[in-house]
Amino acid sequence: MKLITRRRKSGFALACNLGFTACRYDTIILLNNDVIVDQGFILALLPHFQDSRVFGVSFKSMLRDRSSFHSGGKIGEFRLGFWKALRNYDVADRHPEDKEKGVCYSFNVYGGFCAMNRQKLQELGGFEPLMAPFYWEDVELSYRAWKRGWVIHYEPKSVVYLDATSDPRESTRGLRLDRMDTRNRFIFTWKNLHDPGMLIVHFVAVPFLCLQALFTLRAAFFLGLWDSICKLPTILSKRRLERRATKVRDGAIRRLFNELRKKSFVVLR
Repeated sequence: MKLITRRRKSGFALACNLGFTACRYDTIILLNNDVIVDQGFILALLPHFQDSRVFGVSFKSMLRDRSSFHSGGKIGEFRLGFWKALRNYDVADRHPEDKEKGVCYSFNVYGGFCAMNRQKLQELGGFEPLMAPFYWEDVELSYRAWKRGWVIHYEPKSVVYLDATSDPRESTRGLRLDRMDTRNRFIFTWKNLHDPGMLIVHFVAVPFLCLQALFTLRAAFFLGLWDSICKLPTILSKRRLERRATKVRDGAIRRLFNELRKKSFVVLR
């Protein structure tokens, strides 16, 4: 075991990136310090990495009472000009005809508990530093993996238990959290969304969201938007790099998850 510390707080994304540089094995597992793992959860996830396309595996999380569902596979939805990754699903008992063709994909890995391929993670450069200290860094990393032509699986047999009230972001509730959420959603979109039609929807939606924020006196939205505009030169530079590396179109990812939610074994939660 090796312990790596930082002299000052830098947030989740940068701390993980530092840890990634010290990893030596092919599979990296991230676990928050409040997570308890189910016996055998590693054995269930390892077969996924026999597929050379797999970037990461997302786990099922339950609350500490071991009966309340917390999160599962993620279904990405593009709505109101932004990708959303809030919709969870779990897996029902499959029909025989689904067992071979029903792959359980996940839109993203969950930063607090997931497994990733070290080599692919290094190629991506880890979590996006622009999103420090936290929020959306796991979704952004996952989306870049999808656009490289890799995939993310959901493994419902890999189970972890957690106390939902121990989220470290609890201490930053309110304006600061909302501001970071808004900032990082814009960074994610401006850096990684390349489909012309989806971009038009995004830029049409932004003025309406601004009006909504104005009428609801949501100052955090404007602060987050301003923060992202201040980073625009760096975002555009990274956007050009991502566009050159892209192998899968945004629309193809959208269609994949629209189809996944219709599968007979998918139970939306």
